[in-house]
Amino acid sequence: MAELRQHSRRFKLTIRITVVMTFIIATVLTASAALLLQYFFMQQMATENATERFNNLADKTSQLLNTIDNQAVETTRILASYPGLVNGNNVNNDARGIFSSLMLNRDMLYAIYVGLPNGDFYEVINLNSGDDVRKQLKAEPEDRWVVVTIRGDEAQRSRTFEYYSSDFQLRFKRSEPSNYLSTIRPWFVNADKETIRKTDPYLFHNIQAPGQTYSKQLESGAVIAVDIALSSMSDYLSQHELSDYGQVFLYRSTGELLASNLPSNEAILIPETRTPLDLTEEEKALIAESKRLTVSNERDWAPIDFSSSGQPKGYSIDYLSIIADMTGLKFDYINGYSWSELVAQYEAGQIDILQSVFDTGQSLYSGRFTDPFVNLPYSLVTKSGNAPITHIQQLNGKTVAIPEGWSIIQVVKQAFPEITIKKVPSTRAVFEAVSDGEAFAGLDVAEILHYVGERFFYNDVQYHDDIDFSPTPFPGALKILVSDKNQGLLSIFNKAIAHVSDEQKIALAHKWFLSKQQGLLSVPYSPLLDYAGQQSDQRQLKQTTLNGQDFYVYVSPFGSYGARKDYLGIVIPVKAVLSGAQEKVTWSLWMSIGVLLLLLPAPWLFASPIVAPIKKLAEENQKIRERQFDKLDIPDSFIREIDELGHSMEDMLAAIRQHEANQDRLMDSFIQLIAQAIDDKSHYTASHCERVPELAFMLAEQAETSLAPAFREFRFHSKEEWREFKVAAWLHDCGKITTPEHIVDKGSKLETIYNRIHEIRTRFEVLWRDAEIIYWQKMTQSPENEVQHQAELEQTHRQLKEDFAFVAEMNVGGEVLSEDKKIRLDFIAQTTWTRHFSDRLGLSPADEERLSSEEQSLPCEEFLLSDKPEHIISRDEGMSYEPHLGIKMTIPEYLYNQGELYNLKVERGTLTAEDRFKINEHIISTIRMLDALPFPKELARVPRYASTHHEKMDGTGYPRKLTRDQLSIPERIMVLADIFEALTAADRPYKKAKTVSEAIDIMAKMVAEEHIDADVFELFLTTETYKVYAENFLAPEQIDEVDVARYLKK
Repeated sequence: MAELRQHSRRFKLTIRITVVMTFIIATVLTASAALLLQYFFMQQMATENATERFNNLADKTSQLLNTIDNQAVETTRILASYPGLVNGNNVNNDARGIFSSLMLNRDMLYAIYVGLPNGDFYEVINLNSGDDVRKQLKAEPEDRWVVVTIRGDEAQRSRTFEYYSSDFQLRFKRSEPSNYLSTIRPWFVNADKETIRKTDPYLFHNIQAPGQTYSKQLESGAVIAVDIALSSMSDYLSQHELSDYGQVFLYRSTGELLASNLPSNEAILIPETRTPLDLTEEEKALIAESKRLTVSNERDWAPIDFSSSGQPKGYSIDYLSIIADMTGLKFDYINGYSWSELVAQYEAGQIDILQSVFDTGQSLYSGRFTDPFVNLPYSLVTKSGNAPITHIQQLNGKTVAIPEGWSIIQVVKQAFPEITIKKVPSTRAVFEAVSDGEAFAGLDVAEILHYVGERFFYNDVQYHDDIDFSPTPFPGALKILVSDKNQGLLSIFNKAIAHVSDEQKIALAHKWFLSKQQGLLSVPYSPLLDYAGQQSDQRQLKQTTLNGQDFYVYVSPFGSYGARKDYLGIVIPVKAVLSGAQEKVTWSLWMSIGVLLLLLPAPWLFASPIVAPIKKLAEENQKIRERQFDKLDIPDSFIREIDELGHSMEDMLAAIRQHEANQDRLMDSFIQLIAQAIDDKSHYTASHCERVPELAFMLAEQAETSLAPAFREFRFHSKEEWREFKVAAWLHDCGKITTPEHIVDKGSKLETIYNRIHEIRTRFEVLWRDAEIIYWQKMTQSPENEVQHQAELEQTHRQLKEDFAFVAEMNVGGEVLSEDKKIRLDFIAQTTWTRHFSDRLGLSPADEERLSSEEQSLPCEEFLLSDKPEHIISRDEGMSYEPHLGIKMTIPEYLYNQGELYNLKVERGTLTAEDRFKINEHIISTIRMLDALPFPKELARVPRYASTHHEKMDGTGYPRKLTRDQLSIPERIMVLADIFEALTAADRPYKKAKTVSEAIDIMAKMVAEEHIDADVFELFLTTETYKVYAENFLAPEQIDEVDVARYLKK
């Protein structure tokens, strides 16, 4: 029972806490109910307000378009009724004044013009209709009007530009050849005497900008026309406040986009050509003489070749822009026509270049094809649920829809006559034919089919890519068709196509085949189409989920000229619409909290004696977590439990500090134990791991107090940073614990685990004995020649003594080995001796594996000195470095090479390349050993500090080939400390200890060679750290005077 009572008491609150909590809970519940009601009504008001704003935008947009329509229609009607405007094939002289007066205060009108039945053309352009117009026509600020006249017979037609001021003072006049015929333009062809016709958007010939034309045929057969530029509609939508957070679209009921505030994929830049195109002088002259070339531009073959509101776009358009930049050729695009009409104009000579054409090899067109500029696979589209189609012959007996005018239609008919071809106006009509069951499948380029299907939301279809047309060769490469009169340009086009870089091709593919927008030809969301078809869903906010986010969708119809109905669509995030309501509710929440706070002085004051010290203790606890022990400030409290908690934190802190101190001491002991073990491992390097840290610490202390520019900013900012450096210094050679002792102690060239000079001496002894045996044999055979035999014996003995003395001297490695000494070693090595015992007896398994497979028959001749295969010890397995360690050391082919001649020919010192690598490998072991240890944050740089003392300032050191700029001051200090200790150490088997002056002179040369940091070296000298170290660690005979001034920077 006592335990139960204690357990239940844990959950009981004091009266003060109960009062405060009850008051807060009651107030919060009341405020929450009020806020929820407020949020509901504010949300309703926000949606109603947004709907009203969108209705206003729809009405204003409709009003704007209707105003433009009405003014253009009225202007066209007035001009059409003007008597005598055209006399035969001549325009009335008053036309300029009439046209300009009608456009004077109507800046939305771009131009008024007349097309004559003979193809001549007269136009007055309003330069105030837009900045782009003035820029395209290269007009000056003082220009107000431009009069364009095109006349002449078909072979000698010219276009004249006249630039006038506001009072029609002629400033400038220029002319250029032209093949423009007004009679084939859409506005002329479709003009009617009874009604005013409005074209779909197309590209204006003179400024190569999109627009629409209102035209009417006169009694004389001429056509009067008024142009409206379409450069401002998207700008109008983009400038609306909705553009900051919503998407606005003007579109047709079919989903085709007229304007939008969304950015197009023009932001995806195509890289410029890096190297100029190599053109001959004749080609350059031909380009300079060439007029602007007219180029076809389809209406709806996206994403290859299409127009958006009359503006040419697509993969091929960008490709031609690259060619234009390379060559200097100038292109004017002709659009607004069907493919068949563009082909007809090309054959009539009105278009110079027909682009994006398949070469079927059937001579369907005049002119010549360029090399292909892109290869596009074909695809089929069917209703969903059909079996996969891989070969075109699977469509035998079925109807296939193909866009009319395609050159491949004839190829399909001839190669696969059992397939019924249904010609349709466009790729979108292909989908309609398949969806309506008029065709079983539709054929087009894969990219285009996927594009149209995705953009116009044909979801219930199935694609069949990579269709096989074998054995019929099917054209898949798009080419450019150059007219006969421009054949001189064909080689230029081919050169340019070959010069387009892979980088540019990748950018083109990314822009037109992979980009999500690809020019935004249609609305990107299916609800916009759905609501356009349902009047009950229009002019109101409809919430839906798009791409996983909640949006409001608004659709409103608006009228335009003619019977066609267009739509305004707005897609806006729900949170953007309700943000105002949320802000107000948030404001109300804060107000409620403020009132609550005003009503809480008494309970809050009652709670503060508990809350304040608890918070303070939490802050102090954070200091303990961050190990800021010296900053700890435990608060006092009159509440016993809190006060006891504070004192317990102090006790805990003391225990933690004691535990850390014990751990640090233990770790330092282990580190020093490792260093001592390395020194004890070889009596030749004894105390190296002790002396290097001591010298490094001396230098680091001097660097901290130095005022030299190189060290002015250098400090160890805490005891932890000092300890980090000290630990690294003690561990700098910890990897040597893995280095074989016979390598560390190798005092002569032939030394391995023992000095093999004794083997060589034994062979000389054998030869000495052999010489005596030969002497006695000769004495037995011819005793009368004793004097001669004795002389030969003495000569042989004398030569053996000299040769052995020479070999023994070479074994010491005390000087640089010259070439003549190497030759003498080779000569001595050719001396042979006779071996009578097997060299395979008494060997370890490892030694036996290294012997050659066949044993020599005994007795056998052996060379006095030799490099045998068994002298080479291979690596047991391949050696590599972990990439994150950054090691850049070249690994020798063999682990060891103990060849006698190979070792005796070591030019400097006693170590072979393999021995040197094995010595240097200790630093790799250091890195790997320390990298594997989970150092705490305050010791994180230990592996780096401990492993860089063999680097050089010029980046030729090891193991990472770091340069001076990549080495910190502590690391540069370690480099100097390690070198100075090695030069002055008296316990190396392979060299004599240097005096202080000799060591500093050598180090000065190393500074000049950028092996040692000059600033650290100067600090070493000027602070006389070398002297302090020498007095503590060097023998008295090594300590001499140093001329410091000689080595300082001048």
